[in-house]
Amino acid sequence: MGFQETFNNTTEQIKLKFLNATIEHNKNLQLEFVNFSKQKDKKDEDISIESFLQKIEITQEQYLTHFNSVDLENPDWDLYNPPHSGYIEEWEQYQQASEQEFEQLFDYFKSDAIDKIIQQQIDDLMAMLLGLYEACLNAEIEDDVGSFDDVNEHLTDEHNRTMQMLIEKIKISAISSHKVNSAIQLFFNYCDDEYPGNPTYPKYFEPFILALADISEQADTILSFIDASKINRETLPQLVLLLNKNSGNNTEWLQSAKKYYKHDKEVAKQLLDYYFKTDKNLFVNTANELFNTYKQYWSKFLKENISIKLDKTLYVKVFYELTIIENEIEYYNKIRDYLNPSDFKQLLSELAWNEIFIVKILEVEKKYEAIKEIVENNPESWSYEELIKPILNVYPAFCFNSIKEKAESTLANQRGRSAYQRIASWLQLAKNINDYQNKTQELILQLYNYKPNLPALKDEFRRAGLL
Repeated sequence: MGFQETFNNTTEQIKLKFLNATIEHNKNLQLEFVNFSKQKDKKDEDISIESFLQKIEITQEQYLTHFNSVDLENPDWDLYNPPHSGYIEEWEQYQQASEQEFEQLFDYFKSDAIDKIIQQQIDDLMAMLLGLYEACLNAEIEDDVGSFDDVNEHLTDEHNRTMQMLIEKIKISAISSHKVNSAIQLFFNYCDDEYPGNPTYPKYFEPFILALADISEQADTILSFIDASKINRETLPQLVLLLNKNSGNNTEWLQSAKKYYKHDKEVAKQLLDYYFKTDKNLFVNTANELFNTYKQYWSKFLKENISIKLDKTLYVKVFYELTIIENEIEYYNKIRDYLNPSDFKQLLSELAWNEIFIVKILEVEKKYEAIKEIVENNPESWSYEELIKPILNVYPAFCFNSIKEKAESTLANQRGRSAYQRIASWLQLAKNINDYQNKTQELILQLYNYKPNLPALKDEFRRAGLL
């Protein structure tokens, strides 16, 4: 039984008992409760867009100063904490030290942001997040040592990770609808003033707005904010669907999903899930359409629901694609009975870069002659053991001679522990060849007594249990 079902079936008395026990020992939760109770019954108050803009500007200037003060040519070595005790290239140390300076700045921001969540100051949190993003975009940091491909891109990646962390905090926080709605409206006003007609900026913040909107008890109000702004609904399709759902307007939800699914994968997933439950024909038609646009992505999503019964052709396409991208024999086993010789040949051609997986497929099909040919053509492969193992007792003479020649050649041309360990590993394989155990033992003794004397070789043979 999942959380929601358990929660719905639990008495109010037990819920209250759990709340009391949880909140009694958690000071942050106590403060969050106090702030929530104060805001819950407050009437809506107009928050000045001017003060919101001022907060954005202050945050941007503060972090621009911090970012621009990081000297990539001379990072703060006192703060540097090597990720491991092994050897690290000098250029990598410079990069790591600089990254850690930036991380510390983002940690300061996270601490302040979490306080804003606890204090129900969501409008301040929104302004801070916008100001930090502006600072990431506008920072001017010299990178003559080449620590980063693009410093601003690194900062925006860190900003995105910070935003994702705050999203998780918001999801488990009790925040009043009034505060949520106010912050979202201010966000739309800011986009209208600073980025009119630019869909990229509000789209970047859609996950954060989604998390806030899911808390609000006034989905229709937030929809009205979108419609009153210069932002089109098409720019924020996931948000529109969430608001349709939370407002209980299933008809509007379906219309929106059908309108936006071609342009947003998350919307498309929701529509496919809906069709799978309500109309299998529409599910199959939509799945085929989406699969042809991005096979690698949609094969991973569709594998849970597609079946031979639903659509044999799509089923084969999905698991054919998964066989290629995942290299898992379980996916191949699902389609092997549906591949004609031409399909099979094409599959092996697309997997040509992965000889190990090709051998696994050939082993399933008992095409041992083809495996033997691969071994013959790849005597120096680092995957030699995995290639030859399936045919040890199909072609025993061939395999023994192949191992013997490879071991003798390696010993004649290479020295060192790694070479001796490989030889020992090949000889362990040879011991598994039926009717060749005696010849293998003779070969082991021959190599063990190799002249000139090789103590390290003998040691590796003993460690491998060959004697």
